[in-house]
Amino acid sequence: MFGARVDHVFEPGFSPDQVSDGPVLVVGGGISGGQLAASLASAGRVVRLWVRHALRVHQFDSDPGWIGPRYMAGFSLEKDMAKRRETIAAARHRGSMPIDVAEELGTHIKAGRVTLIGGDFEAAQAIAEGGLVLRTSTGSWGAAHTVLCTGFAPTRPGGALVDGLVADLGLRCAGCGYPITDAMLQWGPGLFVMGPLAELELGPTARNITGARAGAARIARAA
Repeated sequence: MFGARVDHVFEPGFSPDQVSDGPVLVVGGGISGGQLAASLASAGRVVRLWVRHALRVHQFDSDPGWIGPRYMAGFSLEKDMAKRRETIAAARHRGSMPIDVAEELGTHIKAGRVTLIGGDFEAAQAIAEGGLVLRTSTGSWGAAHTVLCTGFAPTRPGGALVDGLVADLGLRCAGCGYPITDAMLQWGPGLFVMGPLAELELGPTARNITGARAGAARIARAA
């Protein structure tokens, strides 16, 4: 970005050990942002954590009721994929962190090792040697290295590979672009999906370990 040293936490090969000397700007108030800010602070770094809202604390990324029939029964009966997508979006606790991460981060904030930055983005300007000055509606802060912890795009994952499968095999997709599968997660003859690609069938937990177990169980029953 404008010659500044900016990385995304999920970039291949990124490591906190490679973060430049000097103040670090961490962007994002979710679990990855909280964990990275706390880790860098524990290593003696000066950290500025930019979040556009108060820290959100949730032990799970969606209500535990989504693990079983409490919520999934109604979700599975819904045939409108657009409504399923709306339900998933409303159920997820995006940009949140569990209690243990929040408590560790709070310790560093109280000790002055992590500074919370609020406000809406206004401008960013590169400075010498890869540094960056961030200006928000609440003030300006400089950083030697900026790390984005902003999660993933909400678009269908898989890139060109999945795009090609859709085109070549005529696979069904909802308006959001995600697969429409049967109850056993079969998208096409002998083609099964899991993870985000299965979320219109598995619901809000599709992306986590609970969803992986549920997806594996369904596929195993179809074998």
